[in-house]
Amino acid sequence: MPSKSMFRLYNNQKGKSAYKDAYQEEKLWLYHQAEGECLMSNQMNRREFFRQLSNPAVFDTTALRAQSGARETNLTYEQSISRFLSQATLGADRELIDYVASIGIEAWLDEQFFTPQSQIMEAVYKIFPKSLLGQEYYPERELFRYALWDTMMMGDDLLRQRVALALSEIFVISTDTDALYVVANGIGNWYDMLLKHAFGNYRELLYDITLSPIMGNFLSHAGNRKTDESEGRFPDENYAREVMQLFSIGLFYLNDDGSLVLDGNGQPIPTYDNSHITEFAKIFTGMTYDHTGEPNLQWEMMFEYAWLNPYTSARPMLMNDDEHEPGEKRLLEGWVAPAGQSTAADVNFALNNLFYHQNVGPFIGRRLIQRLVKSNPTPEYIGRITAVFNDNGRGVRGDLKAVVRAILLDEEARDESYINHESAGKLREPFFRYVHLFRAFNFSNPQNKFWDAGWTLEIELRQYMFNPPSVFNFFSPDYRPPGPMGAAGLVAPEFQLLNSYTAISIMNLIYHEFEWNTAMYLPNGYELYGTTYEIDRPLPDWSTELGLAGNIDALIDHLDLLLTYGTLSSGMRNIIKTALTGMADSWQNEPEDIVKLAIYLFLVCPDYTIQV
Repeated sequence: MPSKSMFRLYNNQKGKSAYKDAYQEEKLWLYHQAEGECLMSNQMNRREFFRQLSNPAVFDTTALRAQSGARETNLTYEQSISRFLSQATLGADRELIDYVASIGIEAWLDEQFFTPQSQIMEAVYKIFPKSLLGQEYYPERELFRYALWDTMMMGDDLLRQRVALALSEIFVISTDTDALYVVANGIGNWYDMLLKHAFGNYRELLYDITLSPIMGNFLSHAGNRKTDESEGRFPDENYAREVMQLFSIGLFYLNDDGSLVLDGNGQPIPTYDNSHITEFAKIFTGMTYDHTGEPNLQWEMMFEYAWLNPYTSARPMLMNDDEHEPGEKRLLEGWVAPAGQSTAADVNFALNNLFYHQNVGPFIGRRLIQRLVKSNPTPEYIGRITAVFNDNGRGVRGDLKAVVRAILLDEEARDESYINHESAGKLREPFFRYVHLFRAFNFSNPQNKFWDAGWTLEIELRQYMFNPPSVFNFFSPDYRPPGPMGAAGLVAPEFQLLNSYTAISIMNLIYHEFEWNTAMYLPNGYELYGTTYEIDRPLPDWSTELGLAGNIDALIDHLDLLLTYGTLSSGMRNIIKTALTGMADSWQNEPEDIVKLAIYLFLVCPDYTIQV
């Protein structure tokens, strides 16, 4: 177990580089070990096998189909349920598939909409006692990650978590900053807010995001003060820019179907210019951290000296009219916030200005579709979701519960005829691929704790939730990979994380977990705030799979249901079967070896990697 000092070393670039370099030789060895374990058949050489199994020809759908054949689309009822759950959860095991099959998708959705939400901040406080707030103790980021993993593995609010994590990639903060690294309870409170509003109203979500001390710190509008020209001080424009560009309306006017509105010269029309940023910046003045009642604080905190700490990070920011920019503010679409309004009145006026803009429905709708279902929704799909955002059928605008239901039940999500359309599907995010492994095969330990500090995952996956490199997330929603996909005008956001390093490192990480169960960094024997924790490594329950190890076809059918929901192509099935048959025919291999190889091959093959 690395020391705490190593954890801190990792938090700077020198530490990252040193840590990564230390693994290069072992990673190369792991890759060749994986080749040796997998290639038990003499029918093809090792290089050819891995070329066929995980060929980057996924950039070229024509090449991929020529190689492995079209995906199966004649799904059984259970397979269609498994496909739905791949979009609506972080991963389903056989028990969940059977349960949803027994009650139906819509009944399960209704059930999930009323399932109480997980409480992440309270989970952090079970490790970091509230009594330490306001003292010289700082709950570091690992505590939030421990709570996050426990929730992902054991929480009942499966759909809520999936949507909240999608929202976290739209309304982005990053724990990679020095200030946010040491307020795990505040980050827990941030995620609780996303969970709360996942089925709530977009307008209320936007308000809570604006007043969040976490966002206030990350985009620097906490402590934003009114203009003082004598001191050369003007309102900070950071949040004003991003709340428009990334959180609500985007850069250009959109039609309801997500297409660009064009002017008479065929050019897109900007939604705002720099003057609007300046005016919105005036709106977001007068908010700062709330130190009211903070234990051990011996003085009354002045506006300009308030700071983010474990106490203030979990409380909405205060509004101070004395530091709010006076005068009217000229916003979008001719809206003018009258002079003399309070901070609260101005903020609500401005958020209404954004909320009622024509762009919000297609802008937010498309991003949620991309995170849950597919990278390239048709204009018709976006248009249908925009209509629901604009009116949930009861005259309510911004109802995210109705939006989520509509996204998951839309014909482009449910109709199997779309599976082999060239714009179908999305690359699974690396982090979710790893979580799916743990959920699908019921990993557990006696302590029921899945406390991962995340150091290995960050290095190998290049993704750990709530830790993107910037407010622009891990990838752009409009990223087009080079090659045929980009040339065809298709976007593939998650491919921005896929490169020559991660294509292999993800495979090695899975193999590493199978062989040594060491991908997670657990605080085993590690003291946290007065308590020493002994935590066993989570291990899978492969009893069902072991029972099928003697029947290769049955094992493949089972894993096809669980991981690729019946869409495994005939070509890919033959590749996997060839490897498993070769291993089964080798006398020294045990059933567990066959099961591990089978699961491994599924998890790294294109038919799993591309969610359709």
